[in-house]
Amino acid sequence: MPRQTPVPDPTPPPAAALRHRLLDWIRGDDAAFSSFDEAAAAVFRHQYQHNTAYRRYWDARGVAAPGGDGFDWRSAPALPTDCFKEADIPPRAFPSGETRRVFLTSGTTREVRGRHEFDSLEPYETSIREGWKQLGLPAIDNPWFLAPPASSTPESSLGHMFATLGAGFGDRWLMDENGSPDTCRLAALTEPAGLFSTSVALFRLMENHPPLPLPAGSWIFETGGPKGLSVTLEPSEFHQQTAAFFSIPPDRVLNEYSMTELSSQFYRWHGETSHRGPRWTRIRVIDPETEHPAPEGRPGYLEIIDLANLGSVAAIRTQDLAIATAANSFELLGRDPAAVPRGCSRAADDLWRRRTGA
Repeated sequence: MPRQTPVPDPTPPPAAALRHRLLDWIRGDDAAFSSFDEAAAAVFRHQYQHNTAYRRYWDARGVAAPGGDGFDWRSAPALPTDCFKEADIPPRAFPSGETRRVFLTSGTTREVRGRHEFDSLEPYETSIREGWKQLGLPAIDNPWFLAPPASSTPESSLGHMFATLGAGFGDRWLMDENGSPDTCRLAALTEPAGLFSTSVALFRLMENHPPLPLPAGSWIFETGGPKGLSVTLEPSEFHQQTAAFFSIPPDRVLNEYSMTELSSQFYRWHGETSHRGPRWTRIRVIDPETEHPAPEGRPGYLEIIDLANLGSVAAIRTQDLAIATAANSFELLGRDPAAVPRGCSRAADDLWRRRTGA
């Protein structure tokens, strides 16, 4: 009988093996995966097999299952962020008993909060650190956080991000658990610092305190935007006000774009047009009328491919409008007007209002 050629096993590798391989690739080991396409194919095959909620959505969209080598990640459907609010079938690619951490989206008591469940935080933390390095952002050698301690907000992905970036520096939190800012410690800084905050926390500080000049060479990280505020602030205007308040150049204000449903971040300095992401991300901009990729230079719904989202869903449909500027960068135009306010900044604003009774 002639010898038969072994048939490759189509079953995805165990989650732990795939996670270690993906982490090696994120850290720069090109031997782990030869390309983004190869890494994406492995991640989507794993999620289609193990993530019941995503597989049902995938099949309902009529998209062919991610099979062999011919699979193209561009065909993977993006799960809307609202699907993270489905408690009955959460979008996770592992059994419920393996859940190690849950981050919740911000929301009011009248809203259902989205849940992003993790069986391991290593991809999330690695994406934070490696993305920061890969995008050439400032060395984190004197960080301070205008936020409550991460230990008091265990459900906050942003709080965990700040704790990850500030690991090894001790107590650098400039708010107490009730949201009161420690302006004395902030005013006492004498060395160049990186100040991390939500946009709303910065806005409230500027609204209620005299200017607080930072030492020369300092820079500011802000995220969230003025969601849910009664005022309208253009990003450029807000960055100018922030720079003047802290006596730093406007181009030293760094805006971060991410969300609880993602594991990776995109960044834009004041004066730049686009938010840039690391190499394990891709973006798609979808024409709202055709549901196909928008023509070059045209706006549409922003979808993000984030391979660090291994334990949940690697393709996310946001509620934001954008224009694609490169494979993993985009010009953010703002929220879909039909979307409700959400995000880290609103969580900070809610905390402030509870404290002041505003």
